[in-house]
Amino acid sequence: MAEKQLSEEAQWFLKNLQRLQDDFADSIGAQIVTTDRNGNLITKMSGQQRICQIIQKTEKGKKGCADAYHAAVGLVKKIKESVFMDCHAGLASLWVPIKTKSGEIVGSITGCGGRYDRGESKEEIRKKFIELADKLGITEDVHPREDYLKALEEVKVITESEMKKRAERLAKLVGILAEESALGEAFEIEGKEW
Repeated sequence: MAEKQLSEEAQWFLKNLQRLQDDFADSIGAQIVTTDRNGNLITKMSGQQRICQIIQKTEKGKKGCADAYHAAVGLVKKIKESVFMDCHAGLASLWVPIKTKSGEIVGSITGCGGRYDRGESKEEIRKKFIELADKLGITEDVHPREDYLKALEEVKVITESEMKKRAERLAKLVGILAEESALGEAFEIEGKEW
């Protein structure tokens, strides 16, 4: 998150967006971050889960998350609505577009938290996440494998319907919070009449 000179109104918007994001992450037990139209972070991460902290100890894990932020903006710009899928590390994610009143997408809220229930047995889930750990470079010298799997057990199972409800609430809350001029400045949109 780069420091930039912002008006008082835009500072207020970002400060309250961070609070909203923090409160929302706490209430649902997930992690959330907001990015600008280029996929760059404009808020700090809220509610980072232990499994995600373990994943981000590796270069592949960090890169996968950074790539996801950039991909999120591109995807929500293209389809112009929220997207629900597994993240690169196998966890449930949601990407919510941030729109101006005219419908222009200026950023994205990326949330990750939970694991979709696909009817897999515990053994299948364990095998899947061990394979993902190998791909991400989570080795014993990085972090104990059994603790990684224990952190996975802490992740709540969630339905896509629940994720859709979260996305709708987030979009409404951000829409209520944003004044167009503050939104434009915070997301670095120039030359627009708000």
